[in-house]
Amino acid sequence: MKLRLLALTCSAAIAFSLMGCGSGKGAAESPAVQTSAEKTGETSAAAPAEKPSSDAKVQESVVVGIKAQITSMDVQSVSNVAHNIPYKLTHSTLVTMNLDTGEILPDLAESWEWTDDRTIEFKLREDAKFHNGEPVTARDVVYTFERGRDGIASSNKMKPAKEVVEVDEHTVRMVLDAPNQDWLDTISLPVFSVLSEKALQDDPDKGYEIGAGPYMVKEFVSKDYLALTRFEDYMDGPVPTVNLTLRYIPEASSRLIALQTGEIDLCQDPDTIELDTIKNDTNLRLVEFEGTTCQFFAFNCKNELTSNKYLRQAIACAVNKQDIMDATINGYGTIADSFWGPTQFGYVENFETWPYDLEKAKELMKEAGFENGVDLEVTVASGARVITAEVLQSQLKEIGVNVIINEVDSAALTSITNEARHQGLVYGLGFNTAGDEVRRVYGEGSSTNRSHYYNEKVVELMDKAVQEFDENKRLDYYKEIQEIAKEDIPVIPLYYEKNFWGVKKNVGGVTWYGNSNVDLSTVYVEQ
Repeated sequence: MKLRLLALTCSAAIAFSLMGCGSGKGAAESPAVQTSAEKTGETSAAAPAEKPSSDAKVQESVVVGIKAQITSMDVQSVSNVAHNIPYKLTHSTLVTMNLDTGEILPDLAESWEWTDDRTIEFKLREDAKFHNGEPVTARDVVYTFERGRDGIASSNKMKPAKEVVEVDEHTVRMVLDAPNQDWLDTISLPVFSVLSEKALQDDPDKGYEIGAGPYMVKEFVSKDYLALTRFEDYMDGPVPTVNLTLRYIPEASSRLIALQTGEIDLCQDPDTIELDTIKNDTNLRLVEFEGTTCQFFAFNCKNELTSNKYLRQAIACAVNKQDIMDATINGYGTIADSFWGPTQFGYVENFETWPYDLEKAKELMKEAGFENGVDLEVTVASGARVITAEVLQSQLKEIGVNVIINEVDSAALTSITNEARHQGLVYGLGFNTAGDEVRRVYGEGSSTNRSHYYNEKVVELMDKAVQEFDENKRLDYYKEIQEIAKEDIPVIPLYYEKNFWGVKKNVGGVTWYGNSNVDLSTVYVEQ
């Protein structure tokens, strides 16, 4: 099997004297809708978006129709695509990443330096402010980590930081518990956004809405809409659009109608059967690019029924992934063999997965003790994933598994899966590029470990891999993790979906990321 090596691979040199400098969001200039898929055929990310020309007139307000509910603006409480999109608008991290190149770029930190293989110091920008007018200081970074250690989404991710210390007002020192090749990649995620200590002291209930990003929260109605207004004192200067609203419209057809009638300016994830409608509308444009979001079927390994490994293996042999992808997204995707991002370090091409084999599946059902069949509840949120669940329901009848579909809203799904009250789950995960992304899906306590899977050997290999400077050894560790996960089968990866957005023809300023965490920071609509 061929192992894909990414250009962003960390080497031993990262542990010493690595400096970062440059500008943050909104500084780069490239075509507004150019994706790396268009440039190179790769499935990573878009080039940073351009700004409108100086003489261009743009709409004061832009409305985006989104497909999933936003339930919280606390960056440390939820970490998924639906929430990362707004978090990128309202908050800022110490560093950010150009997913086109794998380059770590400055955000709130103007520079950084590894003083040894476990210690890194960040110099903060002195012009960065929070929405409440307070300057961003080292104390705010320390506070962010202190608070984050108890966060639902952040606690597991912040574990590697043994100490976070305020050296002076604009200098932060982090001491890790072990060498970590992916630390800078990790802290570029929105869950590491820096919070204002004063804002949370003044308003413990909503102070987390105060960030240092290009937009401020004007009004937030959970599960309905998020209204934002431009932050005039943003460190990189005001963004083009004054008012930006993210509006939840669950049905894909309704989102497209809203785009056609002018109610919204951008439509996330239109139904694949309606793509030609967008292409043929002279007022609209279809944006499409390869994705790294993997749709998957997960088993709850803490549940009495689905903790049975032979049952999980039987179901894996009875799932026809191509039929699911064809039915759900009309074939606009790529079959997934391993629960790993296609641009993630350690990805194994042509990984040998469980074959579609009904006779083998029936043998495993007998070995599992369910020769006469069994009921299985599958939890799913509304939308296309319901179609996936329905196809699974039909397929698994062939081996005596009676699928009972439990359709809930996205907030309920999060609650059910966090509390391990499900048996099976249809969901999706956008993978980033770092090898240690695997900790999100197999790490104990991770909010994105939807299977509640724990394997001591996998944990050992994850720890070894993230500390290892030898690239080939790291690849071997990650390959072994994938082989163990194949045997244990806590998750059946189904397919990587292609990304589609319908937009007005004069929309610009968007960075289209393959992991679906689209950056709308500099979006605009020319009049």
